[in-house]
Amino acid sequence: MSLSAPVVFPDAVPTFTAGDVTIRAHRPGDVPGIVEQCADPLSVQWTTIPVPYDESMAVGWISEMVPDGWRTGDEHTFAIESTHPDGVRRFSGSLSLRDRGSRRSEVAFGAHPAVRGRGVMTAAVNLLLDYGFEGLGLETVVWYANAGNAGSRRVAWKTGFTFGGTMRAWLDHRGETTDAWVGTLHRLDTREPRAPWDLPTVR
Repeated sequence: MSLSAPVVFPDAVPTFTAGDVTIRAHRPGDVPGIVEQCADPLSVQWTTIPVPYDESMAVGWISEMVPDGWRTGDEHTFAIESTHPDGVRRFSGSLSLRDRGSRRSEVAFGAHPAVRGRGVMTAAVNLLLDYGFEGLGLETVVWYANAGNAGSRRVAWKTGFTFGGTMRAWLDHRGETTDAWVGTLHRLDTREPRAPWDLPTVR
């Protein structure tokens, strides 16, 4: 069962803003930023984007795959927009909610390297969670990351996820099975750290 009724992309995709951060539908002008993000070493290390990644892949993603997710309701993907360190406001990453059935969803996100460490992703994830719980009627959102991905874990920690330990050999990472960190957030949970910051030892 999909998250919601089909949405016509991009016209019916909602836009949400908090301070300098906006989440919205992807646009053709985002393509250069998408390629920059997907060529970044940390993106290659921690995500499953194809390697190498080129402009045609970015065009296909925002013109076919992202709209298909909205049309079926299986995945609601947004672009992030914020002001970069050079003062120009532009594409800053992507994030999505992936339907897992029974009012549950998986959150996924990745930031453009220029805005990492500036609170952009935390603000964007909070906007997405508001949409999921209030707009889509979700009860629970789950977060996974490859064990060792401290940046992703810190965003999940800041937005109130409760960590559930390490799942051995769980995530498919370009044909290899890796250990995964996992956390969950329920609709009535507060959006603040549930425990002091910690970074588990990676085997």
